[in-house]
Amino acid sequence: MVVAQMRASRIEISQHAINQNIQVTMETSHAKHMFLAIKANGYGHGLLEMARAAKQAGVYGLAVAVVDEALAIRQAKLDMPILILGYTEPQYAEFLAQFKIITTVPSVAWLEEAQGFLTGNQPLLVSLAVDTGMNRIGMRTTAEVQAAVALMQNHANLFTWEGIMTHFATSDTAETDYFEMQLDRWHAVIDGLPSLPPMVHVANSGAAMYHADEVPTDFIRVGTVVYGWEPSGKELNPGTDLIPAMTIKSALSFVKQIPAGEGVSYGHLYHTTGDEWIGTIPMGYGDGLTRAMRGYKILVGNEWCEIIGQIAMDQMMVRLPHAMPVGTPVTILGTNGTQTIDIWDVCAHCHLQPWEFANQLSDRLPRYLVD
Repeated sequence: MVVAQMRASRIEISQHAINQNIQVTMETSHAKHMFLAIKANGYGHGLLEMARAAKQAGVYGLAVAVVDEALAIRQAKLDMPILILGYTEPQYAEFLAQFKIITTVPSVAWLEEAQGFLTGNQPLLVSLAVDTGMNRIGMRTTAEVQAAVALMQNHANLFTWEGIMTHFATSDTAETDYFEMQLDRWHAVIDGLPSLPPMVHVANSGAAMYHADEVPTDFIRVGTVVYGWEPSGKELNPGTDLIPAMTIKSALSFVKQIPAGEGVSYGHLYHTTGDEWIGTIPMGYGDGLTRAMRGYKILVGNEWCEIIGQIAMDQMMVRLPHAMPVGTPVTILGTNGTQTIDIWDVCAHCHLQPWEFANQLSDRLPRYLVD
Protein backbone atom coordinates (compact mmCIF):
# COMPACT_ATOMS: atom_id res chain seq x y z
CA MET A 1 0.00 0.00 0.00
CA VAL A 2 1.16 3.55 -0.74
CA VAL A 3 2.10 5.52 2.37
CA ALA A 4 0.21 8.85 2.44
CA GLN A 5 2.99 11.14 3.59
CA MET A 6 1.60 14.32 1.99
CA ARG A 7 -1.33 14.84 4.35
CA ALA A 8 -1.61 15.57 8.04
CA SER A 9 -2.81 12.15 9.25
CA ARG A 10 -0.08 10.08 10.88
CA ILE A 11 0.94 7.80 13.74
CA GLU A 12 3.64 8.85 16.20
CA ILE A 13 5.45 6.27 18.32
CA SER A 14 7.11 7.45 21.53
CA GLN A 15 10.63 6.11 22.11
CA HIS A 16 10.36 7.37 25.69
CA ALA A 17 7.24 5.26 26.26
CA ILE A 18 8.86 2.17 24.74
CA ASN A 19 11.92 2.63 26.97
CA GLN A 20 9.76 3.02 30.07
CA ASN A 21 7.64 -0.03 29.29
CA ILE A 22 10.69 -2.18 28.59
CA GLN A 23 12.23 -1.15 31.91
CA VAL A 24 9.02 -1.98 33.80
CA THR A 25 8.73 -5.35 32.07
CA MET A 26 12.35 -6.35 32.67
CA GLU A 27 12.19 -5.35 36.34
CA THR A 28 8.86 -7.06 36.99
CA SER A 29 9.82 -10.30 35.25
CA HIS A 30 13.45 -10.36 36.44
CA ALA A 31 14.32 -11.12 32.81
CA LYS A 32 17.84 -11.13 31.42
CA HIS A 33 16.91 -11.14 27.73
CA MET A 34 13.82 -9.86 25.93
CA PHE A 35 12.48 -10.78 22.54
CA LEU A 36 10.08 -7.99 21.59
CA ALA A 37 7.19 -9.19 19.42
CA ILE A 38 6.90 -6.83 16.46
CA LYS A 39 4.83 -9.12 14.26
CA ALA A 40 1.80 -7.82 12.33
CA ASN A 41 3.51 -4.52 11.54
CA GLY A 42 4.62 -4.02 15.11
CA TYR A 43 1.09 -4.49 16.44
CA GLY A 44 0.11 -1.63 14.16
CA HIS A 45 2.99 0.61 15.30
CA GLY A 46 5.20 -0.15 12.29
CA LEU A 47 7.54 -3.12 11.88
CA LEU A 48 10.76 -1.22 11.22
CA GLU A 49 9.88 1.68 13.51
CA MET A 50 9.47 -0.78 16.38
CA ALA A 51 12.59 -2.70 15.38
CA ARG A 52 14.60 0.51 15.55
CA ALA A 53 12.96 1.51 18.84
CA ALA A 54 13.84 -1.89 20.30
CA LYS A 55 17.41 -1.63 19.08
CA GLN A 56 17.75 1.84 20.61
CA ALA A 57 16.31 0.57 23.89
CA GLY A 58 18.83 -2.27 24.07
CA VAL A 59 16.40 -5.14 23.51
CA TYR A 60 18.14 -8.47 22.91
CA GLY A 61 16.05 -9.74 19.98
CA LEU A 62 12.93 -9.40 17.85
CA ALA A 63 10.04 -11.84 17.44
CA VAL A 64 7.99 -12.02 14.25
CA ALA A 65 5.30 -14.27 12.81
CA VAL A 66 6.43 -14.90 9.23
CA VAL A 67 9.60 -15.13 7.15
CA ASP A 68 8.84 -11.94 5.23
CA GLU A 69 8.87 -9.87 8.43
CA ALA A 70 12.26 -11.32 9.36
CA LEU A 71 13.62 -10.57 5.89
CA ALA A 72 12.43 -6.95 6.08
CA ILE A 73 14.37 -6.53 9.33
CA ARG A 74 17.51 -8.07 7.83
CA GLN A 75 17.20 -5.85 4.74
CA ALA A 76 17.06 -2.84 7.08
CA LYS A 77 20.54 -3.91 8.33
CA LEU A 78 19.34 -4.52 11.88
CA ASP A 79 21.74 -7.13 13.24
CA MET A 80 19.74 -8.59 16.13
CA PRO A 81 18.57 -12.12 16.90
CA ILE A 82 15.23 -12.75 15.17
CA LEU A 83 12.78 -15.43 16.29
CA ILE A 84 9.90 -16.59 14.09
CA LEU A 85 7.01 -17.51 16.38
CA GLY A 86 4.69 -19.09 13.85
CA TYR A 87 4.82 -21.97 11.39
CA THR A 88 7.20 -21.70 8.44
CA GLU A 89 7.20 -24.05 5.45
CA PRO A 90 10.25 -26.40 5.58
CA GLN A 91 11.17 -25.39 2.02
CA TYR A 92 12.50 -22.08 3.38
CA ALA A 93 14.91 -23.76 5.81
CA GLU A 94 18.07 -22.87 3.87
CA PHE A 95 16.95 -19.25 3.55
CA LEU A 96 16.36 -19.10 7.31
CA ALA A 97 19.72 -20.67 8.02
CA GLN A 98 21.64 -18.22 5.82
CA PHE A 99 20.01 -15.23 7.50
CA LYS A 100 20.51 -16.71 11.00
CA ILE A 101 16.81 -16.59 11.83
CA ILE A 102 15.69 -18.72 14.79
CA THR A 103 12.83 -20.90 13.56
CA THR A 104 10.01 -22.41 15.60
CA VAL A 105 9.87 -26.13 14.73
CA PRO A 106 6.64 -28.00 15.60
CA SER A 107 7.53 -31.63 14.87
CA VAL A 108 10.12 -34.23 13.96
CA ALA A 109 8.45 -34.46 10.55
CA TRP A 110 9.26 -30.80 9.95
CA LEU A 111 12.95 -31.40 10.63
CA GLU A 112 12.98 -34.46 8.37
CA GLU A 113 11.48 -32.49 5.51
CA ALA A 114 13.77 -29.51 6.09
CA GLN A 115 16.83 -31.75 5.74
CA GLY A 116 16.19 -31.96 2.03
CA PHE A 117 16.52 -28.20 1.65
CA LEU A 118 19.55 -27.52 3.86
CA THR A 119 23.05 -27.39 2.40
CA GLY A 120 25.02 -27.38 5.66
CA ASN A 121 26.81 -24.14 4.80
CA GLN A 122 25.11 -22.61 7.83
CA PRO A 123 23.09 -24.62 10.40
CA LEU A 124 19.45 -23.76 10.97
CA LEU A 125 18.81 -22.28 14.42
CA VAL A 126 15.91 -24.28 15.88
CA SER A 127 13.48 -23.48 18.69
CA LEU A 128 11.32 -26.52 19.44
CA ALA A 129 7.64 -25.85 20.16
CA VAL A 130 5.93 -27.76 22.95
CA ASP A 131 2.13 -27.70 22.93
CA THR A 132 0.87 -27.65 26.52
CA GLY A 133 -2.69 -26.56 25.79
CA MET A 134 -2.74 -23.66 23.36
CA ASN A 135 -3.40 -26.33 20.74
CA ARG A 136 -1.90 -24.52 17.79
CA ILE A 137 1.45 -26.13 16.94
CA GLY A 138 4.04 -28.17 18.79
CA MET A 139 5.04 -31.50 20.29
CA ARG A 140 3.21 -32.93 23.29
CA THR A 141 5.52 -35.58 24.75
CA THR A 142 9.06 -35.94 26.01
CA ALA A 143 9.59 -38.75 23.49
CA GLU A 144 8.76 -36.42 20.57
CA VAL A 145 11.16 -33.78 21.84
CA GLN A 146 13.91 -36.36 22.42
CA ALA A 147 13.45 -37.67 18.88
CA ALA A 148 13.77 -34.14 17.51
CA VAL A 149 16.89 -33.49 19.58
CA ALA A 150 18.45 -36.78 18.46
CA LEU A 151 17.81 -35.94 14.81
CA MET A 152 19.46 -32.53 15.24
CA GLN A 153 22.43 -34.02 17.05
CA ASN A 154 22.87 -36.61 14.28
CA HIS A 155 22.90 -33.79 11.73
CA ALA A 156 24.82 -31.13 13.62
CA ASN A 157 25.98 -29.57 10.35
CA LEU A 158 22.34 -28.86 9.46
CA PHE A 159 20.74 -27.93 12.79
CA THR A 160 21.62 -26.08 15.99
CA TRP A 161 19.26 -26.55 18.94
CA GLU A 162 18.86 -22.97 20.05
CA GLY A 163 15.66 -22.98 22.09
CA ILE A 164 12.54 -24.64 23.41
CA MET A 165 9.23 -22.95 24.15
CA THR A 166 5.54 -23.17 24.92
CA HIS A 167 2.76 -20.60 24.89
CA PHE A 168 0.25 -19.96 27.67
CA ALA A 169 -3.38 -19.37 26.72
CA THR A 170 -4.57 -17.81 30.01
CA SER A 171 -1.53 -16.30 31.72
CA ASP A 172 -3.24 -12.88 31.84
CA THR A 173 -6.42 -13.84 33.70
CA ALA A 174 -7.39 -14.09 37.36
CA GLU A 175 -8.42 -17.72 36.86
CA THR A 176 -5.17 -19.71 37.04
CA ASP A 177 -6.34 -23.34 36.80
CA TYR A 178 -5.64 -23.68 33.08
CA PHE A 179 -2.33 -21.85 33.38
CA GLU A 180 -1.25 -24.22 36.15
CA MET A 181 -2.32 -27.22 34.08
CA GLN A 182 -0.21 -25.97 31.16
CA LEU A 183 2.72 -25.40 33.50
CA ASP A 184 2.40 -28.98 34.80
CA ARG A 185 2.36 -30.29 31.23
CA TRP A 186 5.44 -28.22 30.42
CA HIS A 187 7.35 -29.73 33.32
CA ALA A 188 6.14 -33.22 32.41
CA VAL A 189 7.80 -32.78 29.01
CA ILE A 190 11.03 -30.94 29.77
CA ASP A 191 11.90 -32.38 33.19
CA GLY A 192 12.61 -35.68 31.49
CA LEU A 193 15.16 -34.20 29.09
CA PRO A 194 18.85 -34.80 29.81
CA SER A 195 19.74 -31.24 28.77
CA LEU A 196 18.17 -27.98 27.66
CA PRO A 197 19.18 -25.49 24.96
CA PRO A 198 20.49 -21.97 25.67
CA MET A 199 17.05 -20.39 25.24
CA VAL A 200 14.12 -21.62 27.32
CA HIS A 201 11.35 -19.15 26.59
CA VAL A 202 7.79 -19.53 27.82
CA ALA A 203 6.91 -16.08 29.21
CA ASN A 204 4.59 -13.99 27.08
CA SER A 205 3.39 -10.62 28.42
CA GLY A 206 0.97 -12.18 30.90
CA ALA A 207 3.40 -14.77 32.23
CA ALA A 208 6.20 -12.20 32.44
CA MET A 209 4.09 -9.74 34.41
CA TYR A 210 2.07 -12.04 36.69
CA HIS A 211 3.92 -15.39 36.93
CA ALA A 212 7.61 -14.47 37.00
CA ASP A 213 8.20 -16.63 40.09
CA GLU A 214 6.66 -19.70 38.44
CA VAL A 215 8.21 -19.78 34.98
CA PRO A 216 11.70 -19.36 33.50
CA THR A 217 12.34 -15.70 32.68
CA ASP A 218 15.96 -15.61 31.55
CA PHE A 219 14.39 -15.17 28.11
CA ILE A 220 10.97 -13.57 27.72
CA ARG A 221 9.05 -12.81 24.55
CA VAL A 222 6.54 -10.02 25.05
CA GLY A 223 4.43 -7.67 22.99
CA THR A 224 1.40 -5.94 24.48
CA VAL A 225 3.04 -4.74 27.66
CA VAL A 226 5.86 -2.95 25.79
CA TYR A 227 3.31 -1.10 23.65
CA GLY A 228 1.89 0.25 26.91
CA TRP A 229 -1.17 -1.98 27.21
CA GLU A 230 -1.76 -3.76 30.51
CA PRO A 231 -2.06 -7.42 29.39
CA SER A 232 -5.01 -8.39 31.57
CA GLY A 233 -7.09 -5.41 30.49
CA LYS A 234 -6.42 -3.88 33.93
CA GLU A 235 -8.03 -6.88 35.67
CA LEU A 236 -4.82 -7.86 37.48
CA ASN A 237 -2.97 -4.55 37.50
CA PRO A 238 -4.02 -0.94 36.82
CA GLY A 239 -1.03 -0.51 34.50
CA THR A 240 -0.34 3.02 35.69
CA ASP A 241 3.41 2.49 35.25
CA LEU A 242 2.93 1.74 31.54
CA ILE A 243 2.78 4.44 28.87
CA PRO A 244 0.86 3.80 25.63
CA ALA A 245 3.37 4.35 22.84
CA MET A 246 0.97 5.30 20.04
CA THR A 247 -0.54 8.67 19.20
CA ILE A 248 -2.74 9.16 16.13
CA LYS A 249 -2.80 12.72 14.80
CA SER A 250 -4.28 14.69 11.93
CA ALA A 251 -5.59 18.20 11.24
CA LEU A 252 -8.77 19.83 10.02
CA SER A 253 -8.86 19.89 6.22
CA PHE A 254 -12.18 21.72 5.79
CA VAL A 255 -14.61 23.69 7.98
CA LYS A 256 -18.11 24.83 7.12
CA GLN A 257 -21.32 25.93 8.81
CA ILE A 258 -24.50 24.17 7.72
CA PRO A 259 -28.13 24.85 8.70
CA ALA A 260 -30.57 22.71 10.66
CA GLY A 261 -31.94 19.58 9.01
CA GLU A 262 -28.87 18.72 6.96
CA GLY A 263 -27.57 15.15 6.89
CA VAL A 264 -23.88 14.39 7.28
CA SER A 265 -21.98 11.62 5.47
CA TYR A 266 -23.24 8.35 3.99
CA GLY A 267 -26.73 7.28 4.97
CA HIS A 268 -27.37 10.55 6.80
CA LEU A 269 -27.09 8.87 10.20
CA TYR A 270 -26.60 12.32 11.67
CA HIS A 271 -28.75 15.40 11.09
CA THR A 272 -28.00 18.91 12.29
CA THR A 273 -30.46 20.34 14.80
CA GLY A 274 -29.44 23.95 14.27
CA ASP A 275 -26.74 25.94 12.57
CA GLU A 276 -23.66 23.80 13.21
CA TRP A 277 -19.97 24.05 12.46
CA ILE A 278 -18.68 20.84 10.89
CA GLY A 279 -15.01 19.96 10.55
CA THR A 280 -13.59 17.41 8.12
CA ILE A 281 -10.54 15.26 8.98
CA PRO A 282 -8.59 13.48 6.20
CA MET A 283 -8.68 10.00 7.70
CA GLY A 284 -11.16 7.14 7.57
CA TYR A 285 -11.73 3.41 7.59
CA GLY A 286 -9.30 3.09 4.67
CA ASP A 287 -6.68 4.03 7.24
CA GLY A 288 -7.96 1.35 9.58
CA LEU A 289 -10.25 3.39 11.82
CA THR A 290 -13.35 1.47 12.77
CA ARG A 291 -16.75 2.94 11.95
CA ALA A 292 -17.71 2.06 15.52
CA MET A 293 -15.89 5.25 16.58
CA ARG A 294 -18.91 7.26 15.45
CA GLY A 295 -20.19 9.16 18.49
CA TYR A 296 -16.81 9.14 20.23
CA LYS A 297 -15.19 12.46 21.15
CA ILE A 298 -11.70 13.37 19.98
CA LEU A 299 -9.56 16.47 20.45
CA VAL A 300 -9.59 19.28 17.89
CA GLY A 301 -7.04 21.70 19.27
CA ASN A 302 -7.95 21.50 22.96
CA GLU A 303 -11.70 21.09 22.35
CA TRP A 304 -13.56 17.78 22.70
CA CYS A 305 -15.50 17.19 19.49
CA GLU A 306 -17.84 14.31 18.62
CA ILE A 307 -17.34 12.21 15.50
CA ILE A 308 -20.63 12.51 13.61
CA GLY A 309 -22.08 10.62 10.67
CA GLN A 310 -20.67 7.52 9.09
CA ILE A 311 -16.88 7.41 8.94
CA ALA A 312 -15.99 7.27 5.24
CA MET A 313 -13.06 5.50 3.62
CA ASP A 314 -10.77 8.54 3.55
CA GLN A 315 -12.48 11.25 5.62
CA MET A 316 -14.61 11.76 8.69
CA MET A 317 -16.51 14.64 10.23
CA VAL A 318 -16.75 16.15 13.70
CA ARG A 319 -19.14 18.67 15.24
CA LEU A 320 -17.17 21.77 16.22
CA PRO A 321 -18.21 24.08 19.08
CA HIS A 322 -17.43 27.12 16.92
CA ALA A 323 -15.57 28.12 13.78
CA MET A 324 -12.02 26.76 13.80
CA PRO A 325 -9.30 27.31 11.19
CA VAL A 326 -8.29 24.69 8.65
CA GLY A 327 -5.05 23.11 9.86
CA THR A 328 -6.11 22.99 13.51
CA PRO A 329 -4.34 19.92 15.01
CA VAL A 330 -6.47 16.86 15.72
CA THR A 331 -5.68 14.11 18.21
CA ILE A 332 -7.58 10.88 17.56
CA LEU A 333 -5.67 8.76 20.09
CA GLY A 334 -3.04 9.56 22.69
CA THR A 335 -1.97 12.92 24.06
CA ASN A 336 -1.89 16.41 22.61
CA GLY A 337 0.49 17.53 25.34
CA THR A 338 -2.11 18.55 27.91
CA GLN A 339 -5.01 16.14 27.38
CA THR A 340 -5.18 12.43 26.62
CA ILE A 341 -7.48 10.09 24.74
CA ASP A 342 -6.98 6.71 26.42
CA ILE A 343 -6.95 3.71 24.08
CA TRP A 344 -8.89 1.71 26.68
CA ASP A 345 -11.73 4.26 26.52
CA VAL A 346 -11.72 4.20 22.71
CA CYS A 347 -11.76 0.41 22.69
CA ALA A 348 -14.56 0.23 25.26
CA HIS A 349 -16.62 2.44 22.93
CA CYS A 350 -15.77 0.23 19.93
CA HIS A 351 -15.96 -3.14 21.75
CA LEU A 352 -12.35 -3.97 20.87
CA GLN A 353 -9.10 -4.70 22.66
CA PRO A 354 -6.17 -2.27 22.14
CA TRP A 355 -4.19 -4.85 20.16
CA GLU A 356 -7.17 -5.38 17.85
CA PHE A 357 -7.70 -1.65 17.31
CA ALA A 358 -4.03 -0.96 16.58
CA ASN A 359 -3.62 -3.95 14.28
CA GLN A 360 -6.38 -2.61 12.04
CA LEU A 361 -4.46 0.59 11.27
CA SER A 362 -3.39 0.44 7.64
CA ASP A 363 0.02 0.96 6.06
CA ARG A 364 -1.33 4.11 4.38
CA LEU A 365 -0.72 5.97 7.64
CA PRO A 366 2.93 7.00 7.98
CA ARG A 367 4.61 6.02 11.23
CA TYR A 368 7.19 8.24 12.91
CA LEU A 369 9.41 7.41 15.88
CA VAL A 370 9.54 10.48 18.11
CA ASP A 371 11.20 11.70 21.38
